[in-house]
Amino acid sequence: MSATKSYKNTGVKYRSDEWYEKRRQLGLGGSEAAAVAGFTPYSSAFAVYWDKMGERKPIEENETMRQGSDLEDYVAQRFCEATGKKVKRNSFMLQSVEHPFMLADVDRFIVGENAILECKCTLNRDNYSYEDANSIPAYHLVQCLHYMAVVGADMCYLATLVYGKGFYNVEIDRSDYEDDMNALIAMEERFWNDNVKAGIPPMPDGSDSSSEILSEHYPLSNDSLPPVDLTSQGAQLHRLSELKKQIATLTDEKSAIENNIKQLLGEASVGEYENFRVTWKSRESTRLDSKALKTEMPDVYARYAKTSSTRTFLFTEKN
Repeated sequence: MSATKSYKNTGVKYRSDEWYEKRRQLGLGGSEAAAVAGFTPYSSAFAVYWDKMGERKPIEENETMRQGSDLEDYVAQRFCEATGKKVKRNSFMLQSVEHPFMLADVDRFIVGENAILECKCTLNRDNYSYEDANSIPAYHLVQCLHYMAVVGADMCYLATLVYGKGFYNVEIDRSDYEDDMNALIAMEERFWNDNVKAGIPPMPDGSDSSSEILSEHYPLSNDSLPPVDLTSQGAQLHRLSELKKQIATLTDEKSAIENNIKQLLGEASVGEYENFRVTWKSRESTRLDSKALKTEMPDVYARYAKTSSTRTFLFTEKN
């Protein structure tokens, strides 16, 4: 497959002001594909949908994102040193010709090969080994498959810097993942056509991003509205009831174990066994006694009091 014929350059520079809007309008990027597939802990299909609807502000760059961006050149350099390969930077958003809803911001192209390089920086809190393509985070694999599908690459090299611990190169061969790639393309197409284009949001999942979006869309309750008929959610409500009972049981068991360990620690602040470490340390904190302030200095309290609104979700069962 020829990489030069499978995609086109949109002319939109990566991370430019225009880039955010064009990506919202044109299709799905690699990280969004991983979210739609349900593999990333940082987003969800529900969040991606509302991003495409223009209902969410672009994520502001945090320190982790800044470091990852700044260290991209270093990771690419280390890759070249380790492999002897040469790379070419790509600064523009690319779009698949066959599947125009698929977009790619490829870090580097490999000179002389139909291959790409994806650069990552991570703390690797989940202790991935990075021995091969099957021992990397699933969302990284999905992202690489998405990029290969867009540009028609036969290979993706994943170069990963694990802060303070190591540097790893993993080869992802397209021929090993053709079925997965085709399934990914079909899933992205369904999401783009059946959800984004149709204006129908997917079901929210249990991710923080889904919870945040629901709070943003429905910040206040209207107590004058009648109760909503939840007949269609009967099975889910019964399941929620079961889960609450299981969680209560597990919480009690967890607390009992913690209390037993606290008793053994006594005044000690640390306990250890094999690779386990427990701490029970004293901490001091200073807090404003708002109740006393309101009683003794009501004018001062009124001047600085701040009112905020939140919605609390409660699930109860009638006797």
